[in-house]
Amino acid sequence: MSKCQTTLKIALASAMAIALTACNKADTPEASPSAQASGALPALPAAVPLQPGAATAMAPAPAAQALPVQQRVRVAQVQNRSDAYAYLDRAQSVTQAIGDAPPDYTYDDGGVSPWVWQTSQGDRRYAEPIDGGYRYYYYQPGADTPYLVRDPQYSYAYSGPQLVAVYDQRGGLLPSDVYERRADYASRYYDRANYLYRLSREREHRGVIAANWAARRAEIAASRAQWAQDMAEQDQWRAYHQAHEAQERAHWQEESQRRAAEAQRFDQWQRVGFRSAPPQPVNYAPPQREPRASSWMPSWLGGDRQAQQDARRRQDLQRQQQQQQQQRDQARRQQDQQAAIQRTQRQIAAQQAQQNARQQKIAQEQARLSQQQARLQAARQQTMQRQAEQQRKAAMQQQARAGAQAKALAHANAVQAARTQAQQRAAQQRTAQQQKQAQQRQMQQDRARQQAIQRQAAQAQRQAAQAKREAAAARQQAQQAQHQAHAAAKRQEAQARAAAQRAARAQRPHPEGGERHPG
Repeated sequence: MSKCQTTLKIALASAMAIALTACNKADTPEASPSAQASGALPALPAAVPLQPGAATAMAPAPAAQALPVQQRVRVAQVQNRSDAYAYLDRAQSVTQAIGDAPPDYTYDDGGVSPWVWQTSQGDRRYAEPIDGGYRYYYYQPGADTPYLVRDPQYSYAYSGPQLVAVYDQRGGLLPSDVYERRADYASRYYDRANYLYRLSREREHRGVIAANWAARRAEIAASRAQWAQDMAEQDQWRAYHQAHEAQERAHWQEESQRRAAEAQRFDQWQRVGFRSAPPQPVNYAPPQREPRASSWMPSWLGGDRQAQQDARRRQDLQRQQQQQQQQRDQARRQQDQQAAIQRTQRQIAAQQAQQNARQQKIAQEQARLSQQQARLQAARQQTMQRQAEQQRKAAMQQQARAGAQAKALAHANAVQAARTQAQQRAAQQRTAQQQKQAQQRQMQQDRARQQAIQRQAAQAQRQAAQAKREAAAARQQAQQAQHQAHAAAKRQEAQARAAAQRAARAQRPHPEGGERHPG
C-alpha cells in the first residue's frame, strides 16, 4: 500500500469517526431510571481502566468560602441523638469496604478532576483534593444529593436539603446550637455535591492516571485508618456501630472482597512499573431503582422520601427536556457531519484522481529508473569482473614474491644457523681450553701450596729439633753448672773444715808444754 493510499484511508476513517462521535456524544451522560425506562440513553460504565503515564499535578478544589450558594440548607435535628451517628457510620462503612482500591473513574469539572468510587450497591463516594487533605462526598443508591460531606475539620450530615448533624474532626457529634454557625459551609458543600453529581452524569468518564493514585494512595489510606481509630474512641459512635456491625459486615462483604482484589491487581501492576496492560475493572449492572432501606438503616436517613421523589421527578423531567434538545442538536450535527462526509468524499475522489495520475508518473519514472539501474548493474558487474581478474593476478604475483621471499629467508636462516653453530663450537672450544688452563693453573697453585706447606712443615720440624737440641744443651749446661756449683760448694765446705781444723790445732796446747806455732 502506498503512502498516499494510506493517507486517504486515514482521512476517510477520521471523517467517519467524527460522524460516529457526533452520533454517540449524546449517549455519554448517565441516564436516570425514568430515562432508561423510556429507552433513551444507556448508563455510563461504573468503572474505567486506569491509565499509564507520568504523574500530573492535581488542581485543588475551591475552598469552602469560595464555593457558591444557591440554596441554603435548613437546620433540623433527629429525635434520638444517638441515631445521628447513622450518617457517619454509613459513610465509614462505605470507606472501609472500598479500602485501598483505586478510584473507578474521574471526569473534568472545568479545573478539578474528582475521583469517584461507585459500589455494586449503588453507593458513591467522591473525593477532591483541597489544601490540607481531601473533601469527601457520600451518596446513597439512587440519590443525587449527599447524605454526608466530610473535610479535614468537620463532617456534615444531610437529610435531603436539611442539615441534621455536624461532627468535629474526630467524629464527635457537636451540640445542636453549633449547627446554625456551620450552616453556611454546609450549604456550600451541599450545592457543591449536587454540582459534582450532575457533572458526573454529563461528562465523559476517564480512567485515573495510575501514577497519581500511587502518589496519593498512602495519604488516603492514613486518613482512613485515622477515621477508624477516631470511631473506636467515640463511645456513642462505637455503640451505634457495634449494634449494627453484623448487618454492615454482611451487607459489604462482597464489595470488600472485590475491592481487595482490585487493590491487589493494582499492586501487581505497580510492581512491573505500569508497563503491562492496566487491570480491567469489573463493571456491573447498576441498580435500576432505588433499593429499599435495610432494617438496620433508619427510615429518615434518606430524608423526606416524598420530597426527594418529587425533586427527582422534576429533575428527570428537566433531563428529558435536555435530552430532547440534545437529540435535536444531534440531528443538526448529524446533518452537518453528513454534509462534511460528502465534502470529504468528493475531496477524496479528487485526491484519488490526482493520486492515479501521480501513480502513472511514478510508474514511468520507476521504469526509467529500472532501466538505468540495469545498465548500472551491468557496468558494475563488468567492473567487478575486471577487479576480480586484477585481484587474481595480484594474488599470483604476491604468491610468487612470497615464495621467493620464503626461499631467501630459508637460505639466510640456514647460513645464520651454520654461522651460529660454528660460533657455538668455537665458543665451546675456547671454553674447554680456558677450563683446561684454569685446571692446570689450579693444579700448579695446589702443588705450590703443597710444596710451601711441606717446606713450612720441614722448617717447623727443624725448628723443633733445634729447639730440642737447645733445650738439651741448656739442660746439660744447667746440670754442669749445678755440678760445678755443688763441687765448688763441697770444696768450699772442705776448705772451711780444713781451715777450722787448722785453727783448732793452732789453739790446742803443745803436749810438750810449749806453744804450738803455726806451721
